Amino acid sequence: MHQTLATLGLSGLLMLTTQARPQDGGTLVDLAVGAGNFTTLVAAVEAAGLADALSGDGPLTVFAPTDAAFSALGEDTLKELLTERGRPQLTRILLHHVVAGEVLAEDVVQAGGLETLAGTRLAAQAALGRVIVDGAAVEAADLRASNGVIHVIDRVLLPPARSAALEALLVGAVERGVALFNNGDEAGCCAVYATALDALRLGGGFGLLDWEREVLLGMVSEANRSAGARELAWAYRGIIDAVLAGELPRPAPEVDEAGRVVFSFGGVAETRRWDTVLDGVMGGRSTGRIGQAEGAMIFEGVTSLENNGGFSSIRCGVADGAFAGADTIQLRVKGDGRTYIFGARTSSGMGGDSFWTRFATVDGEWQTVDVRIKDMERHFFGRKMSGTITPERIRGLEFYVYDKKAGPFRLEVDEIRAMSSSTTLARGRS
Repeated sequence: MHQTLATLGLSGLLMLTTQARPQDGGTLVDLAVGAGNFTTLVAAVEAAGLADALSGDGPLTVFAPTDAAFSALGEDTLKELLTERGRPQLTRILLHHVVAGEVLAEDVVQAGGLETLAGTRLAAQAALGRVIVDGAAVEAADLRASNGVIHVIDRVLLPPARSAALEALLVGAVERGVALFNNGDEAGCCAVYATALDALRLGGGFGLLDWEREVLLGMVSEANRSAGARELAWAYRGIIDAVLAGELPRPAPEVDEAGRVVFSFGGVAETRRWDTVLDGVMGGRSTGRIGQAEGAMIFEGVTSLENNGGFSSIRCGVADGAFAGADTIQLRVKGDGRTYIFGARTSSGMGGDSFWTRFATVDGEWQTVDVRIKDMERHFFGRKMSGTITPERIRGLEFYVYDKKAGPFRLEVDEIRAMSSSTTLARGRS
């Protein structure tokens, strides 16, 4: 997705400690979880929907603030960043800490500056035998993961504010456009908005990244299909608001012939993102728990029909666009002969519509289950309703055991992939 940076280089100099280096093998997220002093960073990564990206192939370099570094931001600031409203700003802050490629500590200073995945730059220098990155001291260096390296830093790096020119352009356009719209000149409003968006897309000095320009072009082209001036004005206004809020949708990687892995469950970090929801919320007595073994997530427990119960479930939020470009969700599972439900939700939390597909398992055998997204059934508290879900609206996934049977259950989930109808995944793995 991102080109690897050219090899940098510096020798000597450093007075860094790597005594706390975890064992190699896990991903960057696994390493952060296992270290124990990055709990706030891990929570922020999960809230921003970046855990999958930081668990991918890489390589990536992460400048990781400790819990103490995050606490310096203040409790109120942290709470705001972890809300849905603060998510765009949180995402930009986190990407400001990540560099494409593996950049070791001895190479950082000679580079002078590093380009981040937020499109910003980090200044690097040596001072008193230490590496300083944008004013933060590197406390521990070269903590290796399977897909990159972590350097521990003593404060949170804050990216520069959005271009003042960008804000002035768009805010000014909105002020002029609203006045025209309210006076009945909807076409004039459209002209003002279109001019501002074209200037933003084609001009320089506004701080937009290449992918943001491409997304902006696509959104404007889609808006231009509007039926009339009034609808077009509102469509343009929605684009302007998204740019000002830093909420342009990041394009998902293309779904190639092998599909796109959303969950591989190769480490505990992915499993820890899932939560249980039991029938106890409605008075039932079923149990359920989540575990990890041999590269798979385990969902197990006991269903009870007492007190009108009988279900146990687990769910997890996914990043925006995780299934964009796909029409099928492919599961690799091993069950116990019971029938399970796989669901997709329009919300990463408890809210939002839920869309289900039932699948039967064969006791002790691995199976590949292809779930056609357009065929998933909308449900509300177990009742089937009309409506469908589209791939780009998927914000959460869930598994249910809800087959009106009492007794123990166990489902192992090895992998979840986004697929297109023209691709297949090799079958018959054991």
